[in-house]
Amino acid sequence: MAKKVSRAKQREALAAAAAAVQVPERCDVVVVGGGAAGLVAAVCAAEAGASVVVFERELECGRKILATGNGRCNFAHENLDAARCNNPQFVRGVCGPADAWLADVLAFWRGCGMAWVSESGRLYPMSLQAASVRNLLLARARRAGVVLACGREAASLGELPRAAATVVACGGGAELVGSLGLEARPFSPVLCPVAARPVDAGFDLAAVDGRRARAHAALLRGGREVFAEDGEVLFRSWGLSGIVMFDFSRRVEAGDVIRLDLTCGMGAEKLAGLVPEGVLDPQVARALGKDALARAAALDFRVEGLAETNKAQVKRGGLLASQFDPATLGACERPGLFACGEALDVDADCGGFNLAWAWKSGIVAGSAAAEYALLARKDKN
Repeated sequence: MAKKVSRAKQREALAAAAAAVQVPERCDVVVVGGGAAGLVAAVCAAEAGASVVVFERELECGRKILATGNGRCNFAHENLDAARCNNPQFVRGVCGPADAWLADVLAFWRGCGMAWVSESGRLYPMSLQAASVRNLLLARARRAGVVLACGREAASLGELPRAAATVVACGGGAELVGSLGLEARPFSPVLCPVAARPVDAGFDLAAVDGRRARAHAALLRGGREVFAEDGEVLFRSWGLSGIVMFDFSRRVEAGDVIRLDLTCGMGAEKLAGLVPEGVLDPQVARALGKDALARAAALDFRVEGLAETNKAQVKRGGLLASQFDPATLGACERPGLFACGEALDVDADCGGFNLAWAWKSGIVAGSAAAEYALLARKDKN
């Protein structure tokens, strides 16, 4: 049996491979950020005939893709509704109608040689392995001649290879985003659990820590419902987690109330004659105690903030979308500068919407950057 290589040795090998990459002083398009959006932008620019270099601060490109969808990569959704994103009007301007947006994303991945499957509208690679998505993307980039310059970070455009066009695809607080002289919203974590406490002091979260329940969840602000969603909720000793709460994390404010209906709207008539353990997780039923079913229909929690933000799936914030042309994702006041993915102030709910935005915005920005660069090359000649 082959001896397992330690993480330290793996990192050494990656560092050596990154250092061995020869980065040209000039190129047509430089892409800052080798994540999902940046790699797609690089592929589209290179396949359009541009010479492309990707600058990535990590020792590998596309590492975050491996963690998406619990390692299975929920890469899109069958119903790409822009209303699931902030800045929905801008997203529609970039991506077009939902059916066209999905068609473009699937065409790109079909071009990578990938098949996919659907689970309740969520699309996954047929392999159910996020590594397949990243490997296919890297392989296509290399076939197109993209130079992947990993282990390199630029704090300003002046530290990049000289290029006719630059695509900014780095998010999460990258220093370069703040150096562009454009307006930006500060980065903050979303798609993470919610810190909350039961309004009913008789319900002990510690007693149900780690238990899951199907629920209809409503977000109340000042007594008025502002958002609702059905799905699985995970109880934690400090609050609420699970996919539904990840979506709530994009909308909650301290002091809001999250109301869970663990009976999923069955109502008194359907619940008549049923016993708590016939409807609820037995541990949750015990924690609710007397009149468990009635209490389960309206279980309130007061929001304190977000939790486990260091593990958040997405960073909200980035360059204000109003400064960019949705047709090209070019900066209106900075010719030759383009942005995509998390570099722009666009984020979305769970379900493949964020990656679908990354793919499509990368296609738009990369294609437009190549067109701009090649025209500049032609004019110079």
